[in-house]
Amino acid sequence: MSDRRVILKMVMSLDGFVTSPDGTHEWMFEWFGDDSSHWNRRALDEAGVHAMGRRSYEIMGPHWAASEGPIATAMNEKPKAVFSRTLERADWGPAEIFGGDLGEAIADLKARDDGGTVLVHGGPGFAASMTRLGLVDEYQLTTVPIAIGAGRSPFAELEEHLKLDVVEEERFRSGALAQILVPKR
Repeated sequence: MSDRRVILKMVMSLDGFVTSPDGTHEWMFEWFGDDSSHWNRRALDEAGVHAMGRRSYEIMGPHWAASEGPIATAMNEKPKAVFSRTLERADWGPAEIFGGDLGEAIADLKARDDGGTVLVHGGPGFAASMTRLGLVDEYQLTTVPIAIGAGRSPFAELEEHLKLDVVEEERFRSGALAQILVPKR
């Protein structure tokens, strides 16, 4: 029986937001560079399945399906687990739609012996639900040096403090700081 790790990978502003109040996140892309590509590729290479909510799936699918290169290949070829109570079809595949209990679905994905991690992409709502339910084994967060003042956070739904240990970090030439953190158990 497998016990895959669930990794939440996100880019955040200095003040802890992953999107602006209107849901946009274009402000994050100016901080990416050649030196951060290794960091980003490592998580994609280790992934056995990409997990995401419906909105992220609908945004990412057309982008990556029309893209080329190693990141596009990793995004397009690996299975997707899409969490939605309304999505009826998933054309950007291979994909499986999960419409039931989030905790049970993540436990199912973790138990599968498909190899690789469960790499969670997603919007702040999906990430906040994953965090609130304690379903994340590891956070891979890249903090970019911009304060946007307001927005949505993957930590918005916490009922108590979430204490984390930093197990790895890397600073990029752009000033962005990538960290791997694990919940203190």
